[in-house]
Amino acid sequence: VGMRGFEPPTFRPPDERANRAALHPDYCQTFQVNFYDKYFLQFIFDIYALFSILVFEDKMSLVSLVNIAHNFGDRDIFEKINFFIEKNGKIGFVGKNGSGKTTLLNIIAGKILPHAGTVHLKKNIKIAYLQQEPKFQTDKTLYDFVLESRTDFCRLKEKLQNAEKELSVNNSKANLEKLADLQQQFEMMNGYNFEAELKMILLQLNFPKEFWFRKVNNFSGGEKTRIQLAKILLQPYDVLMMDEPTNHLDIPMIFWLEKYLSNLQKPYVIISHDRFFLDKTVTSIAELKNRKITLYSGNFSFYQKESAVRNELKLKEMKKQQKQIQKMEEQIKRYRIWGRARDSEVMFKRAKELEKRLAKIEVIEKPEKERKTNLKFQADNRSGNDVYRMENLAFGFRDKILGKDINLEIHFRDKISLIGRNGCGKTTFLKILNEEMKPSGGFIKKGANLRIGYYDQLHLKLDNSKTVMETIWQLVPLEPQGYVLSYLAKFGFRGDEVEKSVSVLSGGEKSRLYLAKLIHEKPNFLILDEPTNHLDLDMISALQEALTNYDGTIIFVSHDRFLIENVATKKWFFHQQKIIETDKSVAELFADEDTKKKKKKGEYRPHRTKKTNPIVLQKLEDKIELVQKWISEKQEQILSLEAEFYDPKIYANEQKVKLLNDKLKLLKNEKSGLEIDLERLEEQYLELME
Repeated sequence: VGMRGFEPPTFRPPDERANRAALHPDYCQTFQVNFYDKYFLQFIFDIYALFSILVFEDKMSLVSLVNIAHNFGDRDIFEKINFFIEKNGKIGFVGKNGSGKTTLLNIIAGKILPHAGTVHLKKNIKIAYLQQEPKFQTDKTLYDFVLESRTDFCRLKEKLQNAEKELSVNNSKANLEKLADLQQQFEMMNGYNFEAELKMILLQLNFPKEFWFRKVNNFSGGEKTRIQLAKILLQPYDVLMMDEPTNHLDIPMIFWLEKYLSNLQKPYVIISHDRFFLDKTVTSIAELKNRKITLYSGNFSFYQKESAVRNELKLKEMKKQQKQIQKMEEQIKRYRIWGRARDSEVMFKRAKELEKRLAKIEVIEKPEKERKTNLKFQADNRSGNDVYRMENLAFGFRDKILGKDINLEIHFRDKISLIGRNGCGKTTFLKILNEEMKPSGGFIKKGANLRIGYYDQLHLKLDNSKTVMETIWQLVPLEPQGYVLSYLAKFGFRGDEVEKSVSVLSGGEKSRLYLAKLIHEKPNFLILDEPTNHLDLDMISALQEALTNYDGTIIFVSHDRFLIENVATKKWFFHQQKIIETDKSVAELFADEDTKKKKKKGEYRPHRTKKTNPIVLQKLEDKIELVQKWISEKQEQILSLEAEFYDPKIYANEQKVKLLNDKLKLLKNEKSGLEIDLERLEEQYLELME
């Protein structure tokens, strides 16, 4: 009953056996359906077909991939892949870089046609697809571009505005009914709340109001990814697909996206290298490996344990099967020997029967042993005990101070995680340590014998004109080619890949090459800015192990919480232009920050600082409470007026309808103005409290 693609069987005309059964009742003992049952059977099949449509249609797969195969040139990516997305599916895709995760999403989205197999999509299904590196060009502002996610909203809003203009010129009954109908449609599509939701998502994705009217083309690649995410989350869809959604999000934004997806009542597929993120958001894992797909019912932690158990069981089954095959082969040899010795046809026959049985056995392949990436950071010589000392350090730009009054020290073998929101100044601080920028105030002293290895997230120090092999060979020009090839193989560059130009490498390949270059330089102080971006899970695990065992000093910025909690011996929290050392976990740090914000916004009587005049604060508190009261009153008046439109008798008086409409519009404008005032007062209050 629950089989995918099931179709009720059609009734076939009775054959000769059925006719014989009808003529000879004794024959009916072996033939259970006689000729006269055909109408009853057809009725049963029709009822079952109707039952299937009514009951099982809702449980059909939204997306079905059947026997999908694909290749690039002479390299096979997939081999008879079968994959389904159900209505309640929350799936995480994992696998090495190059295993075909992104290709499979592109096939589902219709951007790539598979070389073999079929893709079945449920009728009228809408798929939203967040690509890893979006490529769009537009002269529109950020706000207008994201607003386009709901074309139905834009069209209806324009119709509503035109209807209001028509009514102001001619208040005929037809125009009144038209406006009322459009208002009802707008209300049903939640139009009055959509722009509020849009603004909230833009703020959550770290786009403050001053960014909303900037041209989209002026944003960076990482910012464009977040713009694409905002647009996708606002548009209507049935299935959501996301390729590395956390790459350009800071930790608070990742927490927000985790919560959003956990509450989402729609299926989604996510490619991610963030282990904590997958644990929080998915209920099943699809592993792409050796051109096949394997499913695991559980989150990422379950997948890790279960895959190890499955490999162990498969190895045992393989060994058991090999013994069985060996035993059968020996038996075949004995039968043949006995057949020749006794000139027995029976023995030869038994040997042939056993050979047929042996040929039908589906041989269990030996589980492929994971080729573990072995990274190792080595330093040519150690630094002094005092690596950096900062006194009242300040830095930033002319129009914006990022950091001030920073008094910290970095010592030999410290492994420091620098944590903070995007835009707070983390990368700028790393550049000051690397002497790419100068502080605007204070004092910073660099230790002796310091050899810095700097990993920048944009990989600007890679030369696009060189090949992969040339990038490493230039570091050791006297070494033979075999040495360079062997070294690159550790980072997954083999065969023709070493001849690739750096300019055509993917994000993951550039990250691996940059790591290879950095490790070969043997620094004793590592400055790492988002080193896990674009790396697969195996490479991240290898990097984590290498950093843990590194006999030098590290400061790194990362949104990978697993890496932070397992590598860092110290945490520096960058918040409100200060950097403080803390023992709290990442989750605790941002939970505390959110609690403080809610307290300030919800309770307007926190502990007052000595610097702020309490009378000024009290006046602001009173104003905020008064504006909140006015907003509530306006909302009640709006609801009361809207209720009057549900009375059909009102449309007999055109003048009254027009007056009600004008009053309703005025009230909504007044409410919007009060909300802006409230927001301004709250911001003013928070500034005084800091």
